[in-house]
Amino acid sequence: MAIVTNERGMAIYLSRLPVCSSMISYLAQRAAQVVPKVLCSGSQANLHVHEADLPSIYYFIKAVVQRSSFPVPTLITSLVYMWRMQTRLPPGAKGMPSTPHRIFLAALILAAKNLNDDSPMNKHWARYSAVPGYEPFGFSIAEVNLMERQFLHLLDWDIRIDPQDLHHQLEPLLSLDMFGAITDMIKDEI
Repeated sequence: MAIVTNERGMAIYLSRLPVCSSMISYLAQRAAQVVPKVLCSGSQANLHVHEADLPSIYYFIKAVVQRSSFPVPTLITSLVYMWRMQTRLPPGAKGMPSTPHRIFLAALILAAKNLNDDSPMNKHWARYSAVPGYEPFGFSIAEVNLMERQFLHLLDWDIRIDPQDLHHQLEPLLSLDMFGAITDMIKDEI
């Protein structure tokens, strides 16, 4: 088993890892924690998405990740963006039942566009958001565009990723050992 000793080695190693169900669970947990207070269904009467129509955040993330086929580094970058967003929201921020879905999708879109030369267009992300079995749930192109703009605004358009950001997000993943024996393979900090 090779030992990963530097940032470049870690990036190469992570890019070869498959996305596992533990990672999807962790992404779902983090997306749900960004805005933990959700407005009750009665206060969203004018919204087109009802709580009963929503896939679980886990199932939504699983479907989007399968359809988009982005590797682990893109997902970890989305964790960095969700964490940053959470730190910039006012205390007591409240969302609607679809807020975790929106946050994850916007974070993944930004991560994909930042890390990949050939990222899907927003019309494709809108299609990815339509989860089979949960019709009519899905986000329109206009909603996806708005989510992306709002997310960028909340991040002050700062989508740079530094090693400390990655380390902060990787640490819990490594402690869960969700990549098998990954903790045995890492010698130095990222």
